Amino acid sequence: MWFRKKLIIILFILSLFTVVDYATAFPLGLNSSSSVMIALAAIIVAIAIIIAFFFLASGVKYVTPENVLDTEIRKNLYEYIDECPGSHLREIARELDLKPSNAAWHLRKLEQTNLVRSKYIGGKKVYYLVEGGIESRKQAIAEAILRNKNAREIMQYLHEHPGKHLLEIAHALELNHHVVKWHINKMYLAELVDGDTSNSAYPVYYATEIGAGALENLTDYINTPAA
Repeated sequence: MWFRKKLIIILFILSLFTVVDYATAFPLGLNSSSSVMIALAAIIVAIAIIIAFFFLASGVKYVTPENVLDTEIRKNLYEYIDECPGSHLREIARELDLKPSNAAWHLRKLEQTNLVRSKYIGGKKVYYLVEGGIESRKQAIAEAILRNKNAREIMQYLHEHPGKHLLEIAHALELNHHVVKWHINKMYLAELVDGDTSNSAYPVYYATEIGAGALENLTDYINTPAA
């Protein structure tokens, strides 16, 4: 930071010397070309003064992995994503009482410093921590999928009644079997459920450890009373 300040001061001094040099070189009888050159030099000095004032007075600094969590907003964002991986932008902004545009700007800073990553799931951009690696990513994706009420009910049913096929699930939950199939396929790809396809006409499904864990985490979050 001190190096940048010194660099700005040096540039300002050099610009000032430029004006003085032109002024002494053409003390009298300035022609139009010389006048233009001095005017340009004066503009350079003015710009240098504005830049110097902006940087020195406001204390602007680059965001780095070392200082990115120095601000209260980004610290709160990081902690919220740690507690609720797979949350999307509007949900995060609502829970932390932030404008979505403001939350998005600070989330970009967390991504740029490699503390947070994002992924599009179901048309929404969800966030999770880099810390934790693949397991953190799987948990975030799982919880993002289960934020859908139908998906959560299907997962809950399979957790309590393993080995059920699509029609049984649809009948028990009073859902269209096409809706159930769509959610099951998505959860299968995300490793939330596993299936036994030995009977290809009626494959049956089971909640995986990842799915059961995500369901428990999300249920605890949903049932936690607001402060």
